[in-house]
Amino acid sequence: MRLTVSRWLIEADPLATGRCYAQLPVGMDCTCCYCRNFDAARGRTFPAEFVALLETLGVDPAKPAELCHWCREPSGWYRTGGWFHCVGTILSGEDAIHWEGHVGTCRLEEWVPGLELGFTNHLDLVREVFAGLPLVQLEFVTRVPWVLEEPEPEDDPV
Repeated sequence: MRLTVSRWLIEADPLATGRCYAQLPVGMDCTCCYCRNFDAARGRTFPAEFVALLETLGVDPAKPAELCHWCREPSGWYRTGGWFHCVGTILSGEDAIHWEGHVGTCRLEEWVPGLELGFTNHLDLVREVFAGLPLVQLEFVTRVPWVLEEPEPEDDPV
């Protein structure tokens, strides 16, 4: 299946991607309060349009490969990034990650209000279920409300 998302044309195999995600556990293995909050906020972590895109690609939105928690924004929501893997290739569009020496910079695009995304061939933390398959990494930045019963941390995540 070919799909255009912002500046990228992707050749995706949602059935193969879905078979891989079916083998993965829900949530993050991390037990930090920010990851536990992300898991608890499931259903409010991504805009509906992004969830629809993930489902089209065969990606389970409850199973990111990684999460990065940056800061609490003035809105009170937490700026959180991460990525998913999907079976496929980037046919056209500038890679979302640019390297200069040993420094990589993400160049994401706002896809819908409150969510930025980008596709890259630079893969990190690929799980065994994807071994041997052609992969694309879908980077994202979203905003997550604090939903845990415990008080919010006083320090921003690093």
